[in-house]
Amino acid sequence: MRVVLILTLSAILGLTSCGSTKETSGSTVISDIVKGQVENVIYSNQSSDSTVCLIDYSYFSISKLPYRDSINQKIKKFVKKITQFESGLDGNSVLSNSFFKAQLDSFELICKSEEDVQFAHLWELESLIEIDDSREGIAQLQLTAWSYTGGAHGNGSTVTLIYDKLSARKLVLEDFFSDVMAVTAIGETYFRALHQLGPDIDLDDAGFWFENNKFHLNNNFSIVGDTIEFLFNSYEIAPYSAGQTEIEIPIEEIKNYIKVKI
Repeated sequence: MRVVLILTLSAILGLTSCGSTKETSGSTVISDIVKGQVENVIYSNQSSDSTVCLIDYSYFSISKLPYRDSINQKIKKFVKKITQFESGLDGNSVLSNSFFKAQLDSFELICKSEEDVQFAHLWELESLIEIDDSREGIAQLQLTAWSYTGGAHGNGSTVTLIYDKLSARKLVLEDFFSDVMAVTAIGETYFRALHQLGPDIDLDDAGFWFENNKFHLNNNFSIVGDTIEFLFNSYEIAPYSAGQTEIEIPIEEIKNYIKVKI
């Protein structure tokens, strides 16, 4: 059997494991966010080696606010995706420390089901789920995961999703900016400065993979302090060796194009 995780997490082989669990929980005054961590220690067949798999999570406690339910549902799907891959994606479970622990246990079971498990490398998984509910009109959800399940190296990604609090919709570029082309032009200036590329340098020749050889912004953006950050994950616009690319644009420079209340 060979397992593949779509969210830039590649999969191959693993070994036996058993786990211990950590839990810390609490809530913020602003938005009733529950935080905690679950952890499994994975051991080799002979217990001669081990790795740690963990999920550092946040989620909303029970609420009648639709945007919080949308975010919780996204968290649930994300965690099932990185631990169960394409299997077992039901929607009936409730977010809790027990839910996250059960997902790590599922990851272990898939690892142990590999036909050549006795010859495999130990699997690893680290995930961080963060919610920023401090803004009046929008909420941000950041989902980060990294795993090693065999092969030359591990893979990971970070995705930030912005939700409108009134409609509970996930916002894309066109929802957020009144003139995407203008913001893209500004973004390209920062991108080229970051990589020391002159305005006439061909992007393909510089080693980037933009569609039609034309710079574009993606929907993976977040508000960080006084900037808006766009993140391109590994393999998105460049080879793995290039790593992630992060473009920071000062809000002051593009504030006239921002349609939402931030």
